Parts: sequence; C-alpha cells; structure tokens
Amino acid sequence: MSDSAELLALRLGLIAILLVFVVLAALLMRNGLRAPQRAGRSRAGEGRARLLVVRAGQSGLPLGAEFVLAGTTTIGRDDDAGIQIGDASVSGAHALLERGANGWVIRDLGSTNGTLIGGRKIGARGVVLRDGVELAVGVVVMRFRG
Repeated sequence: MSDSAELLALRLGLIAILLVFVVLAALLMRNGLRAPQRAGRSRAGEGRARLLVVRAGQSGLPLGAEFVLAGTTTIGRDDDAGIQIGDASVSGAHALLERGANGWVIRDLGSTNGTLIGGRKIGARGVVLRDGVELAVGVVVMRFRG
C-alpha cells in the first residue's frame, strides 16, 4: 500500500471510531437523562402524598387542584407559605404539614378560624393524616391522599 492510501485508511478508521463514540455517548446521555419509571405509575405525583381541593371558598383555587407534599410545608395566606390559599378565612400562617414517623402530621399554628379534621378542631399537637380524610383550613376543604 502506498503512503497516501495508508493515510486515507487511517483517517477513515479514525472517523469511524469517532462516529461510533458520538453515537454511543448520545445514547447513554439520552437514557441517563430520562426520569426513572416505576411499574404501574403513569401520572406525575401519583404515589406521593398530596392534597386535593374539594371546596375552594373564595380562594380562587379550582376544584380538584392538587398540591404534592414534599418535606415540611406551611399552609396559609402569606406569600411565603408552601401552599398559599388566598381566602379571608385562612390565616397568614394557618397550619403546618410535616412528615412524621407514622405518616403526615398536620398542626394548627394558632389560626383564627382553626384547622378541622372531620369537623373537629386540631391543636398544635397535631393529627396524623389518613388517606381520604378531609381537612378544613378556614372554609377551604382539602382531601388528603397518602
């Protein structure tokens, strides 16, 4: 083989190796960036604790609005509340939701109109939320899905 033919073969081989590398890197990156899917889970947020608005009062929230819970979250009218509810019956810092050893716990933060579960006021000690229970924050009612 002549020198120019050998040089051309080396160049083509290098281009082929680079092309294979780029394709493999693209495939690995595409698979690596994909969110892992769990079997049987099709909707975003499904399987995680969340609150669904059942009665919105004057908050402007649509019925069925969903709040996915993650970590400690405050419910209130203030701008810095994790779940902001713009209804006059809701205090600025109304209630606190946090993950406890036995599940999600809701505590009233000394609100004016109280936080109710099953029509009963809860206090600062809090109550463990069970799946399907309805809680009232002022006149706004939400259903817990755990």
